[in-house]
Formats: sequence, structure tokens, C-alpha cells
Amino acid sequence: MFCTRRIFRTLGPLGIVATVFLAEKAHSQAPVVVNTNVSVRVMASNLSSGNNQRYETAGLNILKALKPDIVAMQEFNVSNSFGINTAAALRSMVDTTFGTNFVYYRESSASETYTIPNGVISRYPMITNGSWNDVTSIADRGFAWARIDVPGADDLYVVSVHLKASSGSSAQRAIQATNLTALIQSSFPSNAWIIVAGDFNIGSSGETALAKFKTYLSDNPIPTDGFSNASTNLNTSEPRSERYDYVLPSFSLTNILTDVIIGTHTFPKGLVFDSDVYTPLSEVSPVAFGDSHGTNMQHMGVVKDFRINYTVTNFVTVPSPTLALNSTNILRWQGVSNVIYSVQASTNLPTFSTVGTAVSATTNVSFTNQGGGAQRFFRVVYP
Repeated sequence: MFCTRRIFRTLGPLGIVATVFLAEKAHSQAPVVVNTNVSVRVMASNLSSGNNQRYETAGLNILKALKPDIVAMQEFNVSNSFGINTAAALRSMVDTTFGTNFVYYRESSASETYTIPNGVISRYPMITNGSWNDVTSIADRGFAWARIDVPGADDLYVVSVHLKASSGSSAQRAIQATNLTALIQSSFPSNAWIIVAGDFNIGSSGETALAKFKTYLSDNPIPTDGFSNASTNLNTSEPRSERYDYVLPSFSLTNILTDVIIGTHTFPKGLVFDSDVYTPLSEVSPVAFGDSHGTNMQHMGVVKDFRINYTVTNFVTVPSPTLALNSTNILRWQGVSNVIYSVQASTNLPTFSTVGTAVSATTNVSFTNQGGGAQRFFRVVYP
């Protein structure tokens, strides 16, 4: 329904009288599409410590400081005032470490089948999640995965892994990598955004397991701690002697990799976080010197950031503008930025026809009338 707001006459070119009025949809809201982006931080976290492979103060400090949006967590065990690995204990840990808006998935069962379970923690909603069994003889963990509703049109599929340890287990890790690859390729869409992250326990860059993952995942660039000699220390084991921990995105994600920025520092390759080399620690509160090398802490955290570009549609109430036609045949009015207005004209009311559209990045909107000539009536409508 159209309702007339204002009618008046003004002189157009050569003294021709033009009648200008506005008709608008009552109580209408106009959609405004806005381009935006968000940086999503993904972290591999095997930061349990102490004598029970649980997340204690040191590991929790690091998670609080690095502020990841999504965490692929290994050895996902928790002990606090709510018990050991109870639903309340897990929820309390997530709430106090990340925030009450975070969600999580953890491999578990009533009998705690997985004694060193994997899991995923996310700022964004999980559409679905689950755990895949390992085909090898490892019975204390599986492959935890989650489909996450990150901003934009694409979902993100994250898999948290903890491969077999020890240098003599490379053949077993190769089997695990082959099995996991088959599960991913049969379960996730072929063009999906995928990140496989966690403790790979790989002792050599030439291992078959890593080569298998690199057929569909990217290991470039390789994160470093950013503070060692020549910023080349990419090792993630607690004594900083081996590269065990990885964040590997699918090739479809590599073009949105972005710098990791913490405090005054920028890490273009991603970050291996070591509390004993990062400076100043005031930028990563509440981390204390030694947290990355506490009792039975075996790994560093690894971080990569991804910049997701997307659009959002905001609905705005469009006010009633006043139209004015000046001597150069230009219509002007105050409106709403980025709203597309249709300009309509008539020489025989009540019939109108569209003569063009107008949009402005500001609230000052204008349209050049190409018709001229005899008396015409104008109106602006939306959407």
C-alpha cells in the first residue's frame, strides 16, 4: 500500500512546472547488504599436564591467552570442583576458559572408553559432531570431528587427531592417516572447508602419514615461535626438538590464511606458542613463564588464523524523505545509505513507470531526470 507523504511544485528546466511527490510503503523496512569479514583462530591443543593427562592451570592459561575461536583438543580430560570429566566439570572448564557462548564435543562414554579422548571446542555453533574409530590397535582414542557453522555460506569441518606416538610407530601412523583420509573423503563434501589438527607425533617431515595428509591438506606456511634465532624454531614438542603438532587446512582454505596478531606482534606463518620465549608475557596474560614446560607438559600450542569474507543483510526502517527537483533536472532527497530506490514518473496519474534507480553510500541521494519536457509527477519507492 502506498501513502502520499508530500506534494509540491518546483520549476524545472525552461520554467516548466514539475510536480514532485513521494509515495512509500507504510512501515516498510529495506534490506541493506553489507560486506564484512571475521578472523577465525584455529588451534591444535595437546596441553594437558600433571600426572593424569588433564588440563590444569598451565594449559588453561595458554588457552585463555591465545583466545582461539576453534580448538582441536587432545587428551581432553578435566578435573575441578565439579568432578573428573563430568558434564558439569567439562562445562565449567569451557565457560571459565573460553566463555559461556562456546560449545564443545568430547569423545566419551559412561565407561570412559577413551581414556585420552579428543574433542573440539568452538565459538560457533556445531551443526553435528561425532567420533570415528581407529582401525589400528589404539583403543584409547578415536578421531573426533565437528561440522561448525562459521560465518558466511560455508561450514567448517574440523577433525581432532592424536596419532600413535614413538619413533617406531611410523607404519602405524601411516595406516591411521590412510584410514582417516578415507573417512574424511567419504563423509565430508568434496569441496568442503576442512581442517585436520592436533598431535600427529610425526618425527620426520618425510613420514608417509604426513605425505598422505598433504595430498588434500596444506602444510604451508609452517608456523614458528617467532622469537627463536632467525624465527625458525618450528618444533612443537616440550623440549622443542620435534615437530609433532599441526593445523592443516584443505587447499580451499589456503587463500584465506591470514596473519596471527597478538599484542604488538604479527606472525605471518602462524604461531607455535612457547611461554619461555614469548615476550612480553604481559601481552598473553594470564600465562606465566614456564607454563609451556610444566610437569608432564609435552607439547606447544599451534595457531593459524583464517579471514572469512561474507555478506550480511541488515533491515533498516527507511524514513520519509522530501524530494526536490532543481533547475538542472536533478532530483535530490535525504534517505538511507545503500538502499536502492526506484524513481518513478507519470504524466497521467495514477499510472507510474520506473525511469531509473538511485543508491548512495551516504544519506544524500540524487537522480538525474532525463525526461524533461512537460509537467511530470515523480515518486520514490522501495524496496
